[in-house]
Order: sequence, then structure tokens, then C-alpha cells
Amino acid sequence: MGTRITANGTEKVYQAASLWVERALKSDDSLFTLGEAIWSSKWLGELHERFLNAPDVSGDSSTEKFRRQLAGAPPQVYLLLAEVLYFYFLIVSTKNSKNEQEKIEEILQLSPQPVPIPQDLIAALTPGIANPGQNFHSNRHFQVGFLIEFVEQWKEQSPEEQNRLLSDAWAFKDFAMGINFRSVLLQSAPNRPRTQREALLHLVFPDTFEAIVSANHKRDIAKTFSNFIKQPTDDIDRQLEQIRAALEPTYGEGNFFYKPEVKYQWREGLPPPSDNPWDDFIRRAKEYVDTGNLESEEIQYKVEIGQRFAAAREAVLNGSDDWASQVKTALANDNNLIYHVQTMQFRDWVNESPNDALIALQALWTRDEVSVANRVSDFAELFPDSVTSGAGTRACTASVLLMGLEVEQYPPFKITLFDEAYDRTGYEKPEGSADEATLYEHALGFLDRFIEEADKRGLKLRHRLDAQSVLWAILQGRVDDPPEEEEEGYTPIQPEPDLQQLAA
Repeated sequence: MGTRITANGTEKVYQAASLWVERALKSDDSLFTLGEAIWSSKWLGELHERFLNAPDVSGDSSTEKFRRQLAGAPPQVYLLLAEVLYFYFLIVSTKNSKNEQEKIEEILQLSPQPVPIPQDLIAALTPGIANPGQNFHSNRHFQVGFLIEFVEQWKEQSPEEQNRLLSDAWAFKDFAMGINFRSVLLQSAPNRPRTQREALLHLVFPDTFEAIVSANHKRDIAKTFSNFIKQPTDDIDRQLEQIRAALEPTYGEGNFFYKPEVKYQWREGLPPPSDNPWDDFIRRAKEYVDTGNLESEEIQYKVEIGQRFAAAREAVLNGSDDWASQVKTALANDNNLIYHVQTMQFRDWVNESPNDALIALQALWTRDEVSVANRVSDFAELFPDSVTSGAGTRACTASVLLMGLEVEQYPPFKITLFDEAYDRTGYEKPEGSADEATLYEHALGFLDRFIEEADKRGLKLRHRLDAQSVLWAILQGRVDDPPEEEEEGYTPIQPEPDLQQLAA
């Protein structure tokens, strides 16, 4: 049976999951600091009290909540939470794990004794296994809380029982699914961590359980292909085991349930796959536009960033004394357009070599009638490799700065996202050795084609920023995310009780 995903790079994910089993479940050892008993009942218990029994119901970021909840805790508690977060992120499919790495490092930096994440474990955060959906992230505290309670109750089992569970996938599932929550947080919403339970099953037993983290997706697949279930059972994973045995000779190993020719059969509302890849791409684009979230989720903040860069551009071209300050303000770390490290390096360059930076920005932002290709080329020639190396990364930085000219016509560029868009639509890629200007111009050409193809199919995209924003949303998985109740299991989620009242 081929439930394990074998795409390029996934072996790193499974190796990291196996390491977690060896260190966290078979012993108390740390993932990040070998030989330190981090996954012990003592530290799990303290994290339980600080996090699970003292829910923070504020609207602050998860990191700010963790800061308050862990204030004054020993370094081991910070390290444990960071390692729990690491395992939580391990399932998430991503082409770049900078965001996940930064979230883990934020917790480590809160500790009085911060430690680094080992490089091999950072590498294992990509490519991930599955897209767990937006609710997995917005309900992070529940998913993380489940992992803490699961391991806490695991430690209560005898070594013999632990060995039995790790040698029998189905017994392990019974234990994981049978956890009775004891914490204030999870007793308030016991269905919320269902996605993390499904992820746990696959990561620990990837050759038994499907790489599917939505319980409702499993249910819909089993219902659609129920004619292949010859041995009646109420266990949906055993049903999928029989279905896979029947379909695998036709569709191959791996998660073929999400191949277009299979998915449309069990996912209600999906049309049969088309021979023209633009059909599916535009269908998904329309699906996102129809949510009504395009303006609030993707357009508004980019327009605001463009306005900041427009102001910085005027300061640069007018020779204002505060031009450097305005450029650095426009580069504030409040967006996902440029990777955090590149942002910091660029700002350092402005501080350390202001004359060089000024000349480069004047070339990019000139008022002269200069093509976008020449603007990017002139800028890139003046942009040192020590600040940002690689044509793709330099093109990304240039594209964000160009938002200060006309954001609707010069939207931001990321090479990984556009490469995936080219693959999905069959659009020809630029040559492997393409320079910054070629990469960005090719991306603009793709956006123009996207607008044309959408128009043919009845979807009106106003400008390149619309097209780039819809593309961004599609490739970040927002379109295929199931509705909220699908993320949690079979039963609809009831309104949550007052957590503060429960904690009283």
C-alpha cells in the first residue's frame, strides 16, 4: 500500500517525524538539544498549566499570547513549546518555510536561554505533506494543545504499553482518538483539534494512514467509493485501506485521491478535469473572487504598501533629507511580500551604504520614460549580492519597490509562486539563467495572459494587481480549503463556552 508521499523532499519530513517519535515518545529527549529531557511529564505538566489551563482569549497574535502565558517559566518550557510548534508545522505543505521557522524562533527568542533550530530540522519543514486549511492555522492553539495533551497522557502509559502502541498502527489510532481532554482549553471545544489528530496518524504511521487531514474528506471519499468496501467496518481508515487496494493499480501510489480525475468524483460541485489547464485555474480563481474577500485579504494592504513606497519614491527623487527613513518605513516588517531576512539586509544596506542605495533607488524609480525591464536591470546592477543573492530574490525586492510607481500595474513577484502558476497553466517558463528583468517581465506577461483567459471565461480582473492577488490566494491554498466544520470532524462545532468562566 502506498499511502506514503514520495514527492521530492518529503523523505525529510518523515525523517523528522520519526525523530520526534524516537525522542519525544520513546524517551523524554529534546528535538533541538540532544540529551536534555524536554518531553518529560514535568515540563509537559507546567506547559499544560500555563497554556492549556489559562487560555488567552485576547485578539493578540499567538506569539504575544505565548509571551504572557510563559512569562517567568524555566527555559525548558519555552523549548518544549517551540518543539511542539515544530511538530505542528511539520504536516503543512509549503514551498518556503520561512514563516514557520520564524514562528518557532519567536518562541525560542522569548526564552532566557534561547537555542537554535538544527539546520536539518529546518530543512524538513519543506515541502510538507498536506494542506490542512486556514482553520488549522487560525485555531493553532487547539492543535498545539492537542499535541501537549496527547504526549502528556502518552507518558502515563507503561513502557510496555507504549511499545505495543508503536508496533500496532490501529492500536495507536485507538489511543490517539480516545484521548479524553482534561484541560480548560480543549474541554471547551473537543472537536477543534481533529485536523491535528489526523495529521498525527499519518506522520507516525505514514505507510498505514492516508495523507488526508480532513475527516470530512475521508468520509466523502469513503462514501463515493463505498462499492470497493468488501469487508464492512465502521472504521473509516480501514474503509480507505480497502478503497486504496482497489484503486491503486489504476492511479498509482501516493495521495491519488486529490488528483483531478479522482477528486471531482468525491468532491461535490467540482467539474470533470479539462484538457485545458487554464479551465481549472480560472475556475479556482472565480471561486476565490466569489468569496468577496479579494479586496480585504489581498488588495487593500498591497495598495497601502504601494502608497508608502510612492511617498518614499518622492523623497528619493526630490533629494529629501529623510529619504532613507521613508524607505525603511515603507519596508516595515508587516507584510509577506519580501522575506524577513532580505528586508533586514536591505535596511542595513540603506544604513551602511546610503549613497549606493540612493543611486540604485533613483535608477529604479526615475521619472524618465524608461521601460520596466531597464529599471529592474539598472537597479539590479547596483544591488550588491551581499544584500540579496539570486536573480529571483533580487527581482522580488525590485518588484515590491516598483509598487511605488503604480501598484495596479507593477504588483509584487515571488519566483516560487509564479513558477508554480506556470506549471499549473502550462505557461512557458523563462530560461533557467534568466536575469532579474527577464523574470519580472515574464511574470507581468503571465498576469496579462491570466486576465485574458479569465475574461474569456466570464471572470473580470481589473488589472495586474487583481490577477496577482488571485494567483497568490490560489497558490496559498485558500480556494481549496474546506468550510470550517470540515476541518474539525463529523459534527458541527457548538458555540464555545466562556473560557474565562471555565478557568474560574
